[in-house]
Amino acid sequence: MLLWLGANIVECGTGRRILPWNAYGNCGDSQPAALPPTIRVGLYEEFPNPWRLSRLRLLDFPVTLAITAPSRAAFLELRTTILREFPQVREVYFWPLLSYQEGYYPGAWSNADAVERVAAEADQLPVLWDLEMPLGMTNPSFTSWLRNRAFLDRWLRSRTEPVHIWRSYNTQGLDPLFLRLAGLHFDPLNYPSVSLHLDLYSTGAGMPQDQMARILRCGVERYGARFIPSLGVLNDGEGPPHGFVQPETLRRDLLLARAAGVAEIWLFGVNGLTESSLSTLHETLPLERFPDRRSET
Repeated sequence: MLLWLGANIVECGTGRRILPWNAYGNCGDSQPAALPPTIRVGLYEEFPNPWRLSRLRLLDFPVTLAITAPSRAAFLELRTTILREFPQVREVYFWPLLSYQEGYYPGAWSNADAVERVAAEADQLPVLWDLEMPLGMTNPSFTSWLRNRAFLDRWLRSRTEPVHIWRSYNTQGLDPLFLRLAGLHFDPLNYPSVSLHLDLYSTGAGMPQDQMARILRCGVERYGARFIPSLGVLNDGEGPPHGFVQPETLRRDLLLARAAGVAEIWLFGVNGLTESSLSTLHETLPLERFPDRRSET
């Protein structure tokens, strides 16, 4: 047991598979009976300031957008502005974050009072819920973990509005016992309103093609349209190129997602939208179209 716990902790810390079996070995061999006629696209925006949001005007297809906000009131105000100024956005998700001292991400190891506060503020709103460990491991609390894990289970079961859960540690598989125990995974099969955003960010050449293809197909086999690969990070020109997904890797991963039968893909982030990245999306995916009255905006 101690060896198993230690191996899982090292695996989560390094992002490299340590345990000797393939977490996706028992899935991913089927072929889709039919591919979705179109693929929905979503975008993350962690810093929704005007110059970053202005990139939305480049879009010629509808998207869903998740934006961070420190409170419900701040989110509602920003959502109103976005829906008014950017007809490209059909729906905006509340992406609540905590203060740095509270843990930043509203996951199981962050401040329990803060997690319950933002969960209450998300009432009746579609929400992107980030289950990462506290940023910089700020004050992770065993007491908070016990309380948060029980609270999040009850809260997710009671939800009727969509909850998109963003989850790291893709080497662990789709429904790993270790992550369930740690409160870092809540399986969509147990929560009807939950969809899984699996972190598949890539740098360089990304993971091997066969491994990526298997993960994508396994996700669709298990969760159907509620499996959402999270791809990126799109290059916004503000950092060294090696920190972003390479254009050829993004193209490959989009084609693999299409072949796996994925119905929805999300990209990080809005600030990386360029003519090049949009051309790649058009060339690889059957994107949705605006109704005629919006295509002229």
